[in-house]
Amino acid sequence: MLDELLEDAVERMASAVKHTQSEFATLRTDRASGAVLSRVMVDYYGEKVALLELARTASHENLLVVIPHDSNDLVAIERAIRLSGLDLNPASDGKVIRLVFPPLTEERRRQLVKLARSMAEEGRVAIRHIRRSTRSDLNEIGESEDEVWRAEKSLQQQTDRHITMTDELLANKEQELLKI
Repeated sequence: MLDELLEDAVERMASAVKHTQSEFATLRTDRASGAVLSRVMVDYYGEKVALLELARTASHENLLVVIPHDSNDLVAIERAIRLSGLDLNPASDGKVIRLVFPPLTEERRRQLVKLARSMAEEGRVAIRHIRRSTRSDLNEIGESEDEVWRAEKSLQQQTDRHITMTDELLANKEQELLKI
């Protein structure tokens, strides 16, 4: 029973780290990446649909090309990109949309680093919340104090490991954002 609780906690912590990593992928850097568009929602016949479901992307250095599956969706996709708040100016030729990623200003880089830090903190808080809920579950199952103590020690080690992973992801993202 203790092992099952610990395994579940480790899986949930790993999921929190993956979520933080996917959040970092949405932060725009000087390099073009389709992940930046993962949160863009397109008004598709009255429904909100993820842009990446309506189009595929191809990137080369600071240029991202959005290729709609259906050319009739081009205008809606272009409008969604303009309204997304990503500071991108889509240029359409009737078949594809080109997005040029201009160099980030120093001020914008600092803002993105702050945003990355808050995302990392949310990830750490999620991991700590998992630890807290698992710890309360451990105390409720009625095992011996020694077994619970060992399980809590293992839980703390896993918590520290996953928080360290989140911190490493943050350090890499900060370095990527601040690199000129």
